[in-house]
Order: sequence, then structure tokens, then C-alpha cells
Amino acid sequence: MTTSQFSVIAALDNEAIADACLRRSPDIASGAMPLKTITGASSMAKAYNSGLDSTQSDYAVLAHQDVYFPKGWRDKAAQTLADLTAAQPDWLVAGIYGVSLEGKHIGRAWDVTMGLELGHGGFAPTPVQSLDELVLILRRGSGYRFDANLPHFHLYGTDIVQSAWAMGRSAWAVELPVVHNNRPIVSLAGGYLQAYRYAREKWRDKLPIETCVTTLTRNPLPLWRARWRRRHVTQRGAELQADAVEVAKAAGYEPA
Repeated sequence: MTTSQFSVIAALDNEAIADACLRRSPDIASGAMPLKTITGASSMAKAYNSGLDSTQSDYAVLAHQDVYFPKGWRDKAAQTLADLTAAQPDWLVAGIYGVSLEGKHIGRAWDVTMGLELGHGGFAPTPVQSLDELVLILRRGSGYRFDANLPHFHLYGTDIVQSAWAMGRSAWAVELPVVHNNRPIVSLAGGYLQAYRYAREKWRDKLPIETCVTTLTRNPLPLWRARWRRRHVTQRGAELQADAVEVAKAAGYEPA
């Protein structure tokens, strides 16, 4: 693998956040990882399919607009994925945070809203049943397309993982930490509920599926509990809580 085989695809709805986070990533700012942005899409699946149609790199890095890739991320990713390919040549998708086949959260990322690092360092690549959508890495040679019928902007990380296993491929969490300068999801109703119901029906033979937010299951109780835990979360404005570069340095993700 050569480092020129990476491109980043992101769906944007806030240019200021992308400027403060994603575009400030050294590998993106320098052009080492070309960035393709999509605006106005009705769902993340359609946005990412559009991005895949307009890029040609072998490895598509699908990232949220509020993600910051620390200095040196591209080179570390190249080595990590080369090692993964040597050990697991069938892998289709990798992510930086997810839920293992045993139901344990695995990964490493700094969550600005929570003010702490999720996961920990030093873990080996781990097969997963779902991935958080903040960063997904797709092998393009597979011809994979996101399910355009999956509504809204949620659970496509679970969908791609389950699709990988259904295709006879595999899905992995790998240690490639980033800063997620995020704003919390206020509600699991609306678009999330639409995506939840669609994914639940699509993968009904694989249920239950543990995701980073709740359990995908026919029993509504886990979703109700997850919605109850968010009852005091309030909508925040467009302002970010922290400077992504300062957070990356404080977390030890790049030199101070």
C-alpha cells in the first residue's frame, strides 16, 4: 500500500465546523489526503455513494465534518492497514471505534463533548459487529455501495459492518485515534428512529446487534432506555466546545 491511495469523503452541513476541524487536519491541509465534500444529500448513504463515484483512491476514508486527524495520521493508517491486510486479506471496512463480536466497546478517540478519551490504546485489530460512523475506512476494490434505501444519517456504520460479514468479508476496529469535536445527539427519535426501524428489519435474522448507541433488536426496551438517558440533553448552537488542534496535542495524539 502507498499513502497516495487515500482520499477523504465527508458530507457537510456546516462549513465553519469543517474548516475548524476536518480541513485543519495536516494531511488534508497539505493535500496528502485529498478531501471530497458532499452537500445537500438527503441521507449519508447517498452522500457517500456520490463521493465514491467522484473519487478513485483504493481506500476511502469516510469522516464526519467535526473530526480532526492528528499529524502523521495518514502514514500510521497506511502501516496499520497494510498489517491488517497481511493478517486478514478479506477485510472490507475498518473503523476507529466500534463494538466487538463479544459486545465490548473497542477503539480509541477523544470525545470533546464528554471531555475524555473513549477506549484505550494498545489493542490489536478486533473484529466488530458495528462501527461508530465518525471514521470508516472502506476498501474500494470490493465494489461496495451504501444502501441508498437506508434513511437519514444514522446506523450506516452498523449496516456496512453487517454487509461485510454477509458478503463473506470482515470488519475491524483498528487503533488510529482522532479528535471528535462533536455535538451530542439530542434525540433518538426522528431520523434516528427511521434508520433504526429500517436496519432492524433488514438485519432481522442477525438480531440482536450491539451498536455504540443502543442495541438493534425487536424488543423496544433498549431503545427506550437509550432515549431516556438523553432526556436532559439540549440542542447546542453551531459553536464548537474546543479547539481541535489543542485537544489533539493535550491528548498526546500529536506533538505539543
